[in-house]
Amino acid sequence: MLGLRVDHEVRVFVSNGAVVHFTLREMHALYVSWQMWVLVLVGFGIMSTGHPVTLPQFESFELRMAFWLIALFLYVVLSEVYSLLICKVWGRAFDRPIPLIILSTPLLMFATYTTGAILVLLFEPGRPPFEVMTWQMNLRNIFVAHVFETVALLWLIPAQRERRNRAQPDRVVTLAGRTLPLADIQRVKAAEHYLEIYNSKGTEVLRERIATFLEQVGPQDGIQTHRSHWVAADQAVELSGMFLKLQDGTKVPVARGRLNDVRDWVHDLTQREERLKAG
Repeated sequence: MLGLRVDHEVRVFVSNGAVVHFTLREMHALYVSWQMWVLVLVGFGIMSTGHPVTLPQFESFELRMAFWLIALFLYVVLSEVYSLLICKVWGRAFDRPIPLIILSTPLLMFATYTTGAILVLLFEPGRPPFEVMTWQMNLRNIFVAHVFETVALLWLIPAQRERRNRAQPDRVVTLAGRTLPLADIQRVKAAEHYLEIYNSKGTEVLRERIATFLEQVGPQDGIQTHRSHWVAADQAVELSGMFLKLQDGTKVPVARGRLNDVRDWVHDLTQREERLKAG
C-alpha cells in the first residue's frame, strides 16, 4: 500500500501553461537532493529579508529566523501527504490538473500561521496569536513560494530524472523473483494473479501483481492506461478515443478516469520528441 501511495502520480498546472507530472517518490527524492536545498536556502534568504511589513512582526531577529525555519520544516514534512490528499480530492471533483497556486497556498498558509501562533504563545504570551502576520507578508510568501515551486517542477525534477537514467542506463525490474531489463518491456497486462509481459520476442507470463511492477517504474518510463494495462513510453503512438495506439498497431484500452492523464502524457511525449528533433 505504501508503494502505491509514493508512486501515485500528481498532475499540476503551472503558470507557464505546462502540465507537470511527478510522483511522491520523485518529490521525496527531490527533497533530499542538494540541488533542492540550494534552492531552499536562496528562497529562505529572500523570505527572511525585505521591507519590515513583509516580515513576521516579532520584536527580535532570532524569532523571525526561527519563524522561517519552523514554517519551512512544517511545509516539507506535511507536503507529501497533503499533496496526495488534495490531488485525489481535486481529481474526483474536476478531473483535470490542479493549478500549482491552488495546491500550495493552503499548505503555505497553514505552515506560516501555525508557526506564528506557536512562537507567540511561547515567547510573547498575551499578544494576539495571528498579529505577527500581515497581508503584505502573506502575498509575498505566496508569490516567492510559487516561483520557487515552479522552478523545482519545471527544471529540478526533469534534471533529476535525467541523472537517474544516465546513472542506470540498463535499468531492470524484479518480478516473481526474476530480473527483467526494463528497456525490453513494451507493455504489461494484468490477468487475475498473473502478469503478461510483452516484449520484442513475444509474451512471458509471471505470477505477480501489477502493483509490484508499478512500484519500480515512473512517468518517464510509461503510463498505466487502465488498472490492468501499462504501456512503455517508446511504444505509444497516439490516443484514439478510449484506446492508446502502439507502434505494432495494438490498441490498449484507456479507463475513463485516466483519459485526461493519458492525453496529457501523450502530449508531453510528442513535445519532447519535437524538441529532440529540433535540437
